[in-house]
Amino acid sequence: MRLANRRILLVGAGHTNLHIVRMWMQQPIADTSLTLISPFPCATYSGMLPGTLAGLYDPSEMEIDLHRLTKAAGVELLVDEAIAVDPELKQVLFRERPALSYSVVSIGVGSMPRQMDHLRTHPGFVPIKPMFTVLPRLDLAIQRIGNAPVRITIVGGGAAGVEVAFCVEHRIRKSGGTPQITLVDANTQILTGFRRRTLQLVAQELHKRGINVRQGGRVTGHRGLDLTFDDGGSLTADVVIWVTGACPLPLLQQINLPKSGQGFIRVQNTLQSVGNESVFVVGDSADMDGADFDRAGVYAVRQGPILWQNLNRSLGGGQLITYQPQQDFLRLLATGDGRAIAQWKWFSGIGTHWWRLKNRIDSKFMHMHRPSRGLKSSSRMSSAVAVTAPSPVKPASPKMRCRGCGGKTSARVLHHVLQRLRAEWPSAPHGFLQRDDTALLPNVAGANAVSVDFFPAFLDDPWLTGRIAAIHALSDLWASGVHPTSAVAMVTLPEGSLDRQSEMLHHVLSGAVRELMAANAILVGGHTTNGEELAVGFTVFGNTHGGAKNRLPLSKACLLPGQQLILTKALGTGVILAARELGSAESSSMSAAIDMMLQTNQQASLIAIEAGISAATDITGFGLAGHLLEMCQQSEVSVDLDLNSLPTIPGALQQISRGIQSSLYDENRDAVQSYFVIDEDLQGRSTPLDLRVDAAISLSSPRLKLSAMYDPQTSGGLLMGVDAARADHVMARLTAAGYRDATIIGRVTHRTGSGYNDAPTVIRINTFTRDRAQSVLTAKISCLDGNPEPRLQ
Repeated sequence: MRLANRRILLVGAGHTNLHIVRMWMQQPIADTSLTLISPFPCATYSGMLPGTLAGLYDPSEMEIDLHRLTKAAGVELLVDEAIAVDPELKQVLFRERPALSYSVVSIGVGSMPRQMDHLRTHPGFVPIKPMFTVLPRLDLAIQRIGNAPVRITIVGGGAAGVEVAFCVEHRIRKSGGTPQITLVDANTQILTGFRRRTLQLVAQELHKRGINVRQGGRVTGHRGLDLTFDDGGSLTADVVIWVTGACPLPLLQQINLPKSGQGFIRVQNTLQSVGNESVFVVGDSADMDGADFDRAGVYAVRQGPILWQNLNRSLGGGQLITYQPQQDFLRLLATGDGRAIAQWKWFSGIGTHWWRLKNRIDSKFMHMHRPSRGLKSSSRMSSAVAVTAPSPVKPASPKMRCRGCGGKTSARVLHHVLQRLRAEWPSAPHGFLQRDDTALLPNVAGANAVSVDFFPAFLDDPWLTGRIAAIHALSDLWASGVHPTSAVAMVTLPEGSLDRQSEMLHHVLSGAVRELMAANAILVGGHTTNGEELAVGFTVFGNTHGGAKNRLPLSKACLLPGQQLILTKALGTGVILAARELGSAESSSMSAAIDMMLQTNQQASLIAIEAGISAATDITGFGLAGHLLEMCQQSEVSVDLDLNSLPTIPGALQQISRGIQSSLYDENRDAVQSYFVIDEDLQGRSTPLDLRVDAAISLSSPRLKLSAMYDPQTSGGLLMGVDAARADHVMARLTAAGYRDATIIGRVTHRTGSGYNDAPTVIRINTFTRDRAQSVLTAKISCLDGNPEPRLQ
């Protein structure tokens, strides 16, 4: 595959830019990549916000899942906030990551309510934007009031403010509360520009619902809960919902292009900036020269087809077409109780039939942005890779090869090869083919430990890929009690132009250096090569804690009977990333998985060492089951593990129940099965294919947790053996350090499974016979005393 020579950047996931994503799904532009930049993983459809506030929709129904939509369309997604656009250099700038270049850019970030600074310090202040977070912010503000009547002031008497007033009143009353709503507008009349009959219908409905209206005074600030006005009046409000008219977002102020008197970017009727033809500006972000129309979503929606045509023509050198805003449109104001107020030309009315029409229009819009659970794009690859012509493909199989640590070679292959090499070289020097993931370097004076990790990229974002790859590689050192000092990079880049390859490599290494520097390590060099897809890895070096030269402070081989097993991070990255490849991973799951992979094991390693722990490993490609078995085999102990205690990433069990699995899943399961003692109800029923046909299974089922044990992890947590007397102390420290999923998942034991009669959710991993118990204890005491790690044969 080859990187595309041209790039379109969509800054903001507004209505117009999302139309481009949908069109890309049907007909991508040859030799061009498309990247969507959004500060949130979901876009909120403003048309459904009133109904959601009223409780007529579930919050998820108004959200457009950008991870799923972009994956289905073959579009790159960057979940980050753009802080500036440089039209001269043709770059979008960010706070932390390097700038991203473009051939053409479309800016559609919307707007924000104006004059919010007056009320930011009010204890109940709730601005309506960003809409993605408004519901939890509003509910939190209302909950603080308790059972008392809730005094709510909505500031802004436009269409949005009126709908919010109706719908919040219904929301509170429906939940058993007592709302006291006041709608405030600085004008002498609410709903400026609406017809008289519509105003009469709104006034009647406000009166019937007990919603007060205060007009002709502008909010200037507050004293405690009391709002102050420019006419000298005041109004007490427990909650203030800010829904005033639009003003530009800070991003627009950082773009050196001609702006209107209100601060929005001026555009021509082709939607291009007046000052730069490679910059398109759409929706609420723009003011069109010679036109005057409301900032309403209907205009942004109808700009979509014009923008799509003009992006194509701009790249192809054709003549651009013009956008003509419509003079009027159907206005539907939700009243929150299953009705709506309608205005169309000379007509105004109210009723349930108007709500049904609004619901039908909004639901159709959302349906267009919700792809089915199979890819529809012309290529499974993201648009970073050039396409020459669309060619339909079959939906990806659940057995497709995964990336990240799901792309590792199986544990059994590795084990068989290492066994053969040890047999072929019985007289090899000490240190040959060591059993921990971190190796001690013999006879060296500086860094005395080394590890390596490498995987194909599983995200469209090279900067994020570089960060996770560095953390993943460093994790082997932390799991061994080693302080990182330096690293060497290995990067495979897709073929492409000098500029495109340089930018991708810069983003990868910039992200990696960020994490290496945070770990007090430096990037000293590396090697690059061209290949089919981006792949990133690092060889990392470090010093053992305390200066030990002949042993690792933390080792797989130091588990002792009686210890508790603590897992520091949740399971599920493998199945979530597999679901992403299939286009079915929800944004909430992807966000949780990425956050988990970006959490390092550095603090957990320090906590383990300070607590005197000797046994630890990190959970990566072989899954919890495989890495725990490695610890048991090297320590020659057995383990009882409680499936119900296993922490999982939100959404992971749902994907397992749907039959999704990583390509390494089967091999991970088969590699450990002969060592597991499992209750008959679970035995043979832990595979996703069995779960998929079992309609009675619930997401709390231990069968799903058993499947999660086989799931390959990328940048997973630490698994450590802790003396029972210290377990609570270690758990408290881990929680305080931010490992909120840290859990005691089992105990180490001598038992081998004979007479097994524990709870059905407890499984046992057996690795040795009773007549070897004494030799195991002798070896473990030697390990804890600081002698070289034993290798029991």
